[in-house]
Amino acid sequence: MPTELSDRLPASDAALAARVALGDAAALAPLYQRYRGPMYRFALLWSGSAAVAADVTQDVFVHFLAHAGDFDPARGSLQPWLLGITRNFVHRRTGADARYVATDDAAEANAPDFDAPSAEAALATQRDLARLRAAIAALPPHYRDVLVLVELAERSYAEAAAICGCELNTVRSRLSRARGLIARWLDAAPASAGAAKG
Repeated sequence: MPTELSDRLPASDAALAARVALGDAAALAPLYQRYRGPMYRFALLWSGSAAVAADVTQDVFVHFLAHAGDFDPARGSLQPWLLGITRNFVHRRTGADARYVATDDAAEANAPDFDAPSAEAALATQRDLARLRAAIAALPPHYRDVLVLVELAERSYAEAAAICGCELNTVRSRLSRARGLIARWLDAAPASAGAAKG
């Protein structure tokens, strides 16, 4: 009976990570199934590139395969730990001090499809999304980290603090500053665009 019960219940992240650390590569498959989506989404939202997101997601799990012993379940759950690794890999891949990250066509293809009543409304929505993506990409990396984690990846403040390696109040202040910078940037963007045309 215990065998049947264990077959029906998914193994815990800590147990699977321990098995991976001991060299059981097959234990990586359920973890990959559970966490590839969140890792990919975070990398895509941070970098704006589907190619970078796919590469980073693969790199995170290859890294985990070799360094699973570094995970300590007493310090927290596996997903924030993997998101921290994802964050580091995205920073390395895109350059942590990059001020603008261009989006690629694959990321645009994965954008949500809004039902627009007219072509003008669809164009306005595309412009607004492009402005928002550019505003996020223009943020300093430490502000972009918390904004993407909390607002877009829907992580808690505590998880974002653990992933970024900072205090909870630092996450709160960075998120507040990021929101303020985006609001100012979006308010200023139409004026500068009109000045460039005129």
